Amino acid sequence: MSARESAPAPAGGDEPPPATPAPEQTGRSNGELAMTVLLGALGIYLVVDAGSIAVPGSASNVGPRFFPYLVGGLVIATALALGVRVFRGDRGPADESEDVDLTAGTDWRAVGIIAVAFLAHALLINVIGWPLAVTLMFGTVAWALGARGIVRPLLAGGITSVVVWIVFVKALDVALPGGTLLELATGWF
Repeated sequence: MSARESAPAPAGGDEPPPATPAPEQTGRSNGELAMTVLLGALGIYLVVDAGSIAVPGSASNVGPRFFPYLVGGLVIATALALGVRVFRGDRGPADESEDVDLTAGTDWRAVGIIAVAFLAHALLINVIGWPLAVTLMFGTVAWALGARGIVRPLLAGGITSVVVWIVFVKALDVALPGGTLLELATGWF
């Protein structure tokens, strides 16, 4: 009789052995280092660009430059803290809760479709209006990411974009081109 046959069966039946946690990776990550550099550049851009904001003579103690300086400073501080951690060799923990195959390659077809959808959105906003451009972009991105069917994503994008357009244009008085049909349909309120 072999050792395998003599071993008692697990108490719960045919249960798989408990999963062992993935070993922690050490060493500098080029991706995290690139993120640190991009974050630092964004923070510097925000601080420098905030200096060009015109301050009206009637501005109170907290002028229009305060929040851009604050956000830029926080972004720079975050980049510095992240940079220290990256150079120490710390790495971000892996997301074990997501159902993602880390060994799979990048789906460049989906990336290309999404990039074209964003470019088309930017080019179509003033031509067909913001809500319709968002609807088309939402439907295209959902399709590229694997949505079954196109009707449901287009409906969801259309309803959401019209509601957001109404809130921004009618309630907040922000100028977003609606297109001729939507502006005629909502002109009464």
